[in-house]
Amino acid sequence: MGYPEKMDGGVESEGKKCWVIAGIPLRSPLKPIFTTPEKQRENDDGEECSTTPTAEEARIPSKLMCPPPPRKRKPSSRYHYNGVKEFFTPPDLETVFIRRVERT
Repeated sequence: MGYPEKMDGGVESEGKKCWVIAGIPLRSPLKPIFTTPEKQRENDDGEECSTTPTAEEARIPSKLMCPPPPRKRKPSSRYHYNGVKEFFTPPDLETVFIRRVERT
């Protein structure tokens, strides 16, 4: 149920060196795996990198002036008096109201 031999040091098995520390075998590190083909890696020296567009069409436009705020409309009067306002004053206006005398 375990390893019959307990030894510290390197052991050769199947042409690969394997380290055994206190009965636990440790394998040598794996080789790196490249996901891009070699031809593409050789040609990818930065010649075809994406660049920032510098044309005038790609630039952010300069600040534009904001329009002025809307003005409050002047209230239009329904009746045009041509500058003269007349008030009706009846001759017996005083008789409509009751006069109360203050007592002192």
